[in-house]
Amino acid sequence: MSQNKSVEPASVHSRILVPQRYHRQPVISRLVSRYGLTVNIKAASLTSDSDSDGWFDLDLSGNPQKLTNSLSYLQGLGVNLLELAIATQIQPNQPSLNFPHPASMSPKDSAWLKNQWQEQFQQWISLGQTNRLRLQLCVLKSYYEEPVISELVSRYGLTVNITSARLQPDTEDDGWFDLDLWGRTKQLYSSLSYLEKLGLPIWLDLSSV
Repeated sequence: MSQNKSVEPASVHSRILVPQRYHRQPVISRLVSRYGLTVNIKAASLTSDSDSDGWFDLDLSGNPQKLTNSLSYLQGLGVNLLELAIATQIQPNQPSLNFPHPASMSPKDSAWLKNQWQEQFQQWISLGQTNRLRLQLCVLKSYYEEPVISELVSRYGLTVNITSARLQPDTEDDGWFDLDLWGRTKQLYSSLSYLEKLGLPIWLDLSSV
């Protein structure tokens, strides 16, 4: 009689180069939703509306077969996979993004920011937006080892597209991401509440609605 054996999860560490034509595609989000992986972004450089490739240093973990299938999926898209040991020698050649910086804020400004997204979210709803939300997210350096963006997909069922990113490896700086979130209103609200509980600064972008 055969017995079912649990499969030990596997891990892969790699840098991926994302061609410009895929900058608007939720490539990393699909690794979570389609293949059930946990994806932690260790470093990133992606500039919106740039002709150059973006890159992400990723820790991927999950079922070995699904992990293999996910890498085949990336290669099928034309996303280059590089060994991390080699990839760390690649230096980002992209301009810095114009994000606000929480360290420069007064305690009063920080307290205001904590509740500001809720007011903006209500404004977003009043404008008839029901499935897409843009935001800027600061990932504090204390959360570098946490798969924060991966959790938005696996825990809240969102589709997440990273349109800009700046996260340098082995630095004391915070990471910054421009995100397009797709999902139901309740999912979006719950995900923002999750980010707030982590203490991560959030700026909603209502300029396009």
